[in-house]
Amino acid sequence: MNPRFFFTRMMAVSMAGVLFACATGRPPVDSLIRQLHHPNPDMRVRAMNRLSQYGPDAQKALPALMENFRDRREPVYRASERALVALREPGAEALATLLSDRDSWVRCRAAAALGTMAPSAGAAVPALVEALRDHDFCVSEKAAFALGAIGEPAVPPLLEALKSKDISLRKGAASALGGMSPEIQSRVAAVLLPSFKSQDEFERGDAAMRITNMGKVGIPVFLAALKEPDVDLRQRAVDGLGEIGIPTPEVVEALIVLFKDPQRTLRLKASVVLGRLGQKDPSVYKRVAPSLASKEKDVILGAMRALGDMGSVAEASVPQIIFFMEESPDPEIQSEAAESLIKMGTATSMSAAERFTRGQYHRGEGK
Repeated sequence: MNPRFFFTRMMAVSMAGVLFACATGRPPVDSLIRQLHHPNPDMRVRAMNRLSQYGPDAQKALPALMENFRDRREPVYRASERALVALREPGAEALATLLSDRDSWVRCRAAAALGTMAPSAGAAVPALVEALRDHDFCVSEKAAFALGAIGEPAVPPLLEALKSKDISLRKGAASALGGMSPEIQSRVAAVLLPSFKSQDEFERGDAAMRITNMGKVGIPVFLAALKEPDVDLRQRAVDGLGEIGIPTPEVVEALIVLFKDPQRTLRLKASVVLGRLGQKDPSVYKRVAPSLASKEKDVILGAMRALGDMGSVAEASVPQIIFFMEESPDPEIQSEAAESLIKMGTATSMSAAERFTRGQYHRGEGK
């Protein structure tokens, strides 16, 4: 080839690139990549802001973007993050590698960035699951959030992580699964329930502790266990719901149903847990109070026990409980009503209970 012709051709191609860049307002990627190594951080920020508009076309810039991501100056790492997020899948893969960086600050920022690009971050799931073990709370917390945002693609490894003996991994997986759909929650229960139902005392106790430590994710497991015939299993489930302490409508309803249970221990436990939940969340009172209108003795007793444990939160039920104490022909209902009024601790309830107790005493003396 004629050297002069070759030179002319190359110049034409070069000029075409320049003209195209001018026409589109987009400088060539190679030019911007060179700016990413500039000693002036403002120059780098401007280059990265431009690259964030190129999307996947800027893949060649990945190594330089990752290097800038490690820069602790906020304008620099923020600009790098925007450019990496704009790259979608390739950017997610690059951020996933940063989850094993020596610097915990870098790992935390990488996990946080992945949480903003959920639809494109599927490839980062294995690295994010591993990051749940990270000793730095910022990293594990951001990883759990990112996995929760990714959703379905993250579910299988998260369900597997729930079986781990590593408590930090289990808690992280539970945190990630906690905000997902009810359908996924039922899959969580299917994974955890078998070990909780084990006939081995140690395994059952260990499973109960693990499930309790998972917080909200453990609720469907304990609710499912309440439907089992095994009394010990149901007692542990009630205890677990009390330990988790989240009064969802499903939890409150399941515990109210236990007021009718033939096992007295279960009835008592259900009342205690509802009373404790009612102290924390007044809305529980509104769901328990209607049970006082029941025709069934055990339901009335269970409701009064729970309302008594709620204290002044249940003050609106004092007149109804006073009525049971003074007018019921059943001594057990009278006695439970008096005890509930004393536990409530309001001026009205205490005064009524004391009057009733004195009356009972004097009637006993008169016999």
